[in-house]
Amino acid sequence: MYYVLSILLGLIPEVLYFTLFLIYTKNLKDKRIKLFFLIAIAYFLCILVQQLVVLYYLALMVLIYLILKLLYKSKTQIIDVFIISIMCLWITILSFISILCVAPNHSNYWFVYVMDRVLLFLPFIFKGKFNSIYKKYCQLWNRNDKEKRPIKSITLRNISLIILNGFILFMNVAIINMINCIEMG
Repeated sequence: MYYVLSILLGLIPEVLYFTLFLIYTKNLKDKRIKLFFLIAIAYFLCILVQQLVVLYYLALMVLIYLILKLLYKSKTQIIDVFIISIMCLWITILSFISILCVAPNHSNYWFVYVMDRVLLFLPFIFKGKFNSIYKKYCQLWNRNDKEKRPIKSITLRNISLIILNGFILFMNVAIINMINCIEMG
């Protein structure tokens, strides 16, 4: 029963979230079902190494990027790693908030878990803007010295790297320390 609940309430919603986010952001029209199933397989493989949280998220990001590269070859760019990290950041923030809500009193676990699953899809309120933001990001990312731009591509690349590294730091240091403080207090 535990595995069925884990698949229904854990794997399927999160894989659907990743798939929809990529579909709306990259405006993918074909191979959507393959994308869903390949992400599900990658997600399942990453669950096997879940004890190593850093490895789990890094492996998931790399596997999703490789799936995009396999299915959509020329449509996949290195900046997609940053898009994937933003998707992971949202899940991490929701998980952290859920832990804070459940820590004092485990009796509200199921309520908090259901709210977490509902809030997972909150960004899709703005799904119409995903692709235009992505296109603007791609335009600013790619270097073009002939065109005057509000931000240089090297600056955007550095900011993106800082955000990605900050995400990894936040996820692995701050959250783990806060959870340990909650459990001790």
